[in-house]
Amino acid sequence: MLDGVRGLAILLVVLSHSWKVWPAEERGTLGSLEALFSSGSVAVSIFFVITGFLVTRTLVRRLDEVGPVGPLAWFTGRVLRITVQVWVLLGAVYLASRVDGTDVTPPAVTRESLLSAAGYTWNTYVRENALSARSDIGALYFLCIDIQVLSALLLAILVLARARTVLTLGVLVLLVGSSVWRALAYEQDGWFSATLTTTTRMDSILWGVAAALLVDRLTALRRHGDGLLGAATLVIGGCVVSTAFWGLEAYFTVVGPVIGAATALLVIADTAPRPRAGYADRLWDWPPLVVLGRASLTVFLWHIPVFEAVARHTPEWHPLPRTLVAVALLAVVVVVVERLVARPVTSWVGRLSEKSARRPARDTAQLPTPEAVRA
Repeated sequence: MLDGVRGLAILLVVLSHSWKVWPAEERGTLGSLEALFSSGSVAVSIFFVITGFLVTRTLVRRLDEVGPVGPLAWFTGRVLRITVQVWVLLGAVYLASRVDGTDVTPPAVTRESLLSAAGYTWNTYVRENALSARSDIGALYFLCIDIQVLSALLLAILVLARARTVLTLGVLVLLVGSSVWRALAYEQDGWFSATLTTTTRMDSILWGVAAALLVDRLTALRRHGDGLLGAATLVIGGCVVSTAFWGLEAYFTVVGPVIGAATALLVIADTAPRPRAGYADRLWDWPPLVVLGRASLTVFLWHIPVFEAVARHTPEWHPLPRTLVAVALLAVVVVVVERLVARPVTSWVGRLSEKSARRPARDTAQLPTPEAVRA
């Protein structure tokens, strides 16, 4: 089910950046449908919650089954899987910048931008070099925040291995604090700085972490899995629609915490047995969304570079054919990268994951789920 949720999220992210090939001023007034083109921040929050949940569940399980080497090995594999795909993208951007005459970014800026993104400090670099940083890899700051926060989580889990209650309470305190801090930072420093700062965006990840640490204790809540899933789905839909009428101020104050809580309830509901498939199950299991969700990392990495490259080469085109060409080219790139890079790397990391999960011969290890491998 979570692949379908990620599928919707990546669709909203791509639509929110479609202005690069079809500018908003040329699109006309869409009314409530404008939500489809302005929900990128909400969609990223959904990604963060799901990632925080799956990563935390896997790290804790690996710690309980294997000891400290378990979470260390698994997390190293996760970072490696993401890094290989990021570096392939950065290599392609570098090569294109050398041969594409329409790319006017100075070589020195390109090198600094790519090195910063490769080292997962891109969000800090963009905040300090907003006017010069390469825009076609701008969205990579989300991955930087992901790696930064979850690296700190790994350390916390290892240090507090025997104090799970302390870890949970600490996460809840950080969650409340970061939810308040994001609103204050937005008011004091503006949307740009707040968007790029790790401490103002980590609350969504912490919603997922908290859900993972508490899910086994929420037995009474999980008994109502059907209703919980339906309610969470409705709230997520409401948050998406709200972006057509409310801007980033609402996201940093009210909508952000609401979407975080709703997605946390959704992932908790996904762990509960449901005797029959309701409307929400059917939505999230819709095959096109599931396919998009499974390729969401690849789509996320490549959609802006492809859109900007098409826009640079077709300045006189009507927005419709330009958009269609951009989407078609993105689809081709995603299929190629999935087959030649993403799937082989994921398979390799999965095999390493299985080896690190094995207990001594007298024990039986619980291997990671496919969703955890893709987290």
